[in-house]
Amino acid sequence: MILILSNKWDVTVDFVVRELRRRSVEFLRINTEDLVADGMNVRYPGPLVSLGKAGNLREMNEGLSAVWNRRPGKPYDFFPIVDRPSEAVQKFVSDQWFSCLEALELLDGVRWINPPAANDRMESKPRQLQLASQLGFATPRTLISNRGDSIREFCISEGGQLVAKALYAPLIEEADQDYFVFSNVVDLSKLSDDQVLAVAPSIFQQVLSPKIDYRVTVVGERVLGAKLAVDEGCEISLDWRTSEKNLRFESCSLPKDIEDLCRAFVARAGLVFGAIDLVEHLD
Repeated sequence: MILILSNKWDVTVDFVVRELRRRSVEFLRINTEDLVADGMNVRYPGPLVSLGKAGNLREMNEGLSAVWNRRPGKPYDFFPIVDRPSEAVQKFVSDQWFSCLEALELLDGVRWINPPAANDRMESKPRQLQLASQLGFATPRTLISNRGDSIREFCISEGGQLVAKALYAPLIEEADQDYFVFSNVVDLSKLSDDQVLAVAPSIFQQVLSPKIDYRVTVVGERVLGAKLAVDEGCEISLDWRTSEKNLRFESCSLPKDIEDLCRAFVARAGLVFGAIDLVEHLD
């Protein structure tokens, strides 16, 4: 059996579930925010782990072959913001649940996609850049900083323009609306306020333009490439996620050396699955 740890609004899992059903593969999808109502038991000696689903407890010790650690939900994710307890209480409750779910990692013979510790570690942009550079990927010139003087000096050295990116989790949740921080091109005129820049470090990188974007998916030894294609006569902004029309991803083959680098990156990171964004710089 395959255990899927996700949340109730994860549409990607819906597509995978449809395929698993088509193949008659046994699976159990747990939207972890529902465990508050459905429950979980861990018994010792053991551990003997049971997860609640629709009012029933399912034992995990027998027949579980793999865990897809997709995108577990937190206990209060789907509560209206006005009904949530304080942030301190939310963190406490969430920490208890994720600590309890770690018992699943103690079950023998179960393959994790991906192991939580390795997955969390590789969310780090500095780690990603360092590993990519060590393996032989060409990486853009980069500064991570909150110092206005350093950022402006770097901008001047790059011809007066930089790409600015969030360093981690580019989502701002407000009571009335959520905001996503996309990648943007900035010039010196937008880098003049030291107090604004000092609030938090950001990533500043060399501008690569024109370019072609690729999304590479690695599962074990298998490498699947997809190339961003734009309709003729159309242009998209630096961050393709801001565009909804006139673009699509097309399956493509990658040079063998790039495939090998992608496999090596995922393996060295201690992962089974990896989604890697690459850029072909049309210099």
